[in-house]
Amino acid sequence: MSAELQVHYLSQNRGPAMGMGLYERLLLKYLLNYCKPKELSADITFDGRKQPVTSETNSLPSGLQRLKSLGFSTAHLSSLPWNFVKCITGALLPAGGRKTTLFHSLALSFPASPRLPAIYTIHDLPPTKFADEGILPSWSKSAANEAQAIITPSEFGKSVILEHLGVDASKVHVVLNGCEHDLFNPQVKPLSEAELKSLGLPFDFLFYAGGATRRKNVIALLEAWLSICADFPDLYLVLAGPKEKLKENVAEVGAPRVVVQGYVDHAVMPRMMKASRAVVCPSIYEGFGLPPLEAMALGIPTIGTKVAGAVPEVMADAGVLAEDGSPEALAAAIRGLLLDQELAEKLKDLGPKRALQFSWTEHAKQVLMIYRNVLSSSQ
Repeated sequence: MSAELQVHYLSQNRGPAMGMGLYERLLLKYLLNYCKPKELSADITFDGRKQPVTSETNSLPSGLQRLKSLGFSTAHLSSLPWNFVKCITGALLPAGGRKTTLFHSLALSFPASPRLPAIYTIHDLPPTKFADEGILPSWSKSAANEAQAIITPSEFGKSVILEHLGVDASKVHVVLNGCEHDLFNPQVKPLSEAELKSLGLPFDFLFYAGGATRRKNVIALLEAWLSICADFPDLYLVLAGPKEKLKENVAEVGAPRVVVQGYVDHAVMPRMMKASRAVVCPSIYEGFGLPPLEAMALGIPTIGTKVAGAVPEVMADAGVLAEDGSPEALAAAIRGLLLDQELAEKLKDLGPKRALQFSWTEHAKQVLMIYRNVLSSSQ
């Protein structure tokens, strides 16, 4: 590949290294590491006025040249006509200066400039099913259909894009997310009992890491725990994620022996996960599902649900899938795993083998190929 790619990324990431924020960081890290010198360079424009925190991007290769903020929130554009939105983004985003060759928007709600080829990454479309996940911009279909390519990490993600955005299936590319095998692998040492105690954590616990919106199904997990915790008197449930909201969930259900840890540093997460008896992912809607993949990579028995969108694609037969997201189904899955030591040992072996099929380097390779194909067809 001879011509240099200058990709302008559009990001709405404002939070900790979880979910889409983690995806964005890993995409850039592995793309810039995979590419040959001078093959790819990148700029990032963050949504909103606030200058983005860059501690998570300081370790990225030198191909990341500039980070800036858009200057206003694109949420203000969500109800405006598409032609007007195009004029705004076309005026505010570069039209080819600094050798920009294409835009890659990492969120459908942050529209790319129409002056250059555009690619969107869309994991899923939660607002189409859950009112607490915001709204899709009125111009979502128009933006998606004008894009040259859409990247999604699962067949489930592709199915919801085709259903709700009506795009041509040929330009929706399923590119599996990867796993950070240097951080999540069977050789990781769990936090010791002393380390757990210093963090205010119990020695024997089930672990959940994720958000607290309705689709994450935390209330059902807490109700499931409430129904079985008396049978496992030394076991606790630990929740990692948005602390105040998770505390509200715990108070609402009144479940005992629940520790709300809040957000966990990404470097500590593998050892905390590894210290748990099992990782429970009760979500009922996911475009991929990094937490179950990471847990399996560590060799920790993992529970998901059959109705969680892409989670069954990720877990396959290397974990336990509850029949649905109800408290009863989750309780049955948890109880069954806790009482079946043979199953737990089997999953400790199957999980890492399954996780090896997910590579961030391969993800970067396929994304770069899409960039080249888009540019070739646009010339």
